[in-house]
Amino acid sequence: MKVGYIYSNGLLKFNFHAEENSGKAKMARKTCKFYLPADWTLKSVHPDLLALATILIVYPFCGSKITLPFGVSQLFHNTFRQITKKIVYPINNDLKPRISPKLSKPALAYSGGVDSTAALTLLPQNTQLFFLDRIIPHDMPQNSRYNKQSAHFACHSLRKLGKSVHLIKSDFEYVRNPVGFPIDVACAIPGLLLADYLRLDSMAFGTVMESAYRVGHLEYKDYSETHHYNTWGKLFQIVDMPFNQVVAGISEVGTSKIVLNSPYKALAQSCIRGNLNNPCLNCNKCFRKQLLNSTLSGKTLNDKFLSRLFLIPEAGKYISKLPIKHENVLTYITAHYQGNFHIMKLLKKKTRGDLLNVSWMEKWYSPSLLLLPEKYRDYVKNRILESLEVMTPQDEKNVKSWNLIKSSASPKYKKYNEQFITALNNHKKNKPRKNPGK
Repeated sequence: MKVGYIYSNGLLKFNFHAEENSGKAKMARKTCKFYLPADWTLKSVHPDLLALATILIVYPFCGSKITLPFGVSQLFHNTFRQITKKIVYPINNDLKPRISPKLSKPALAYSGGVDSTAALTLLPQNTQLFFLDRIIPHDMPQNSRYNKQSAHFACHSLRKLGKSVHLIKSDFEYVRNPVGFPIDVACAIPGLLLADYLRLDSMAFGTVMESAYRVGHLEYKDYSETHHYNTWGKLFQIVDMPFNQVVAGISEVGTSKIVLNSPYKALAQSCIRGNLNNPCLNCNKCFRKQLLNSTLSGKTLNDKFLSRLFLIPEAGKYISKLPIKHENVLTYITAHYQGNFHIMKLLKKKTRGDLLNVSWMEKWYSPSLLLLPEKYRDYVKNRILESLEVMTPQDEKNVKSWNLIKSSASPKYKKYNEQFITALNNHKKNKPRKNPGK
């Protein structure tokens, strides 16, 4: 693949000339753009940073070789080749690897949701927030279920509170078919492009324990030993923008707890379809987050509320699977449920809410501190301890022993799942569906 760049008055355009197009994701468009500060230029960014930003857009369909109009450092070339078995050319033998400037600051890929807001709460005051302001290419239908109203409100509110928030418009998600991030950490691209311009030294995400350590999925994995960390984590290190995974040792239960007790409680909204302060209540995320927030707030989950949530079609498909994605969160919720709503009681049995100790989900998994740059470890640790307890050795054992492989294959839990699906289907038949958001 050959890549070209055009820059003028704050608009950076990428042009791609693909020679190969393999894999599940296909390249749908050969150009994308980013709207950056007017005084930013291609000379404002180290070539290795620009190369990494480019790779995050084209990696799934770049083939075995990427050719840029400028040279990268020998170290970046060698590391990329060693890790991915792909090549980025040309090499500038006179170019030294990027080193973050003195008096540099951390960056956060901010979404406006609960998990990235928890990360914001734990990071230093001078953290630079980057909101990827997604735009649709002008030649495509301008309709989308994605609603930015709540996130925009959060960004502008944080600015009023003195936070440095950068809304960077881009349409790069449309390079990929189906539309979306080519690589999950592509939300860091604005921060990479502005890393030298704003003097940045690390990149934080709202990556929680469920994603980092796979708790809530089939089985626990040490994030530092995963392919994700040893590919993208190392490439970010090479450009001196190491991952700053401040919430990786905190479950979705813990991040929700942090935000509910933070000054940003009213700003965080994980639903990306609803309006400001009005989640759609018609998606998987709303199903889980509404139940979790109610549980943490000590609210009674009344039958009418539960009935409406269980009528969400998308949620019905999500919770009918065995296992369920982020199942640990539902285990936590159902473990605290003491009511008699039939479907909820069956969900409790299916997710082992009647058996497992769930208190560890409210605590911090301290080995995750090693996923932070040393510069920020003490600060973040102290911030976490203001909100959460540290896991005990037994709690850590519960994390590492998380496993859904046996329960998913168990005849007993298959039977529970069948009973749950039958009850859910009967509920849908007996209750005319109304919009849960009304």
